[in-house]
Amino acid sequence: MKLLVGGEFLPAGGLIGGGADELRWPRPVRPGDVLRVESEVLEIRPSQSRPDRGMVKTRITTLNQAGEPVQILVANMVVPRRPA
Repeated sequence: MKLLVGGEFLPAGGLIGGGADELRWPRPVRPGDVLRVESEVLEIRPSQSRPDRGMVKTRITTLNQAGEPVQILVANMVVPRRPA
């Protein structure tokens, strides 16, 4: 989580967790592993109930030093929208 929050993926105005569709740990993390995080935007859509907000679905993959995924999270985030 520290890698994700301190990383480069920073939607304008911040974000609020809107739930998760998937969370998997396909491999264990061992002491001494070097981890990195990759984030991919899967979907962007306006909020149906709040026109000043939008929903962003992302796949967040944590990889070890061998490039093997150790955690996969598909998360939904609530973000502010720019005025039309």
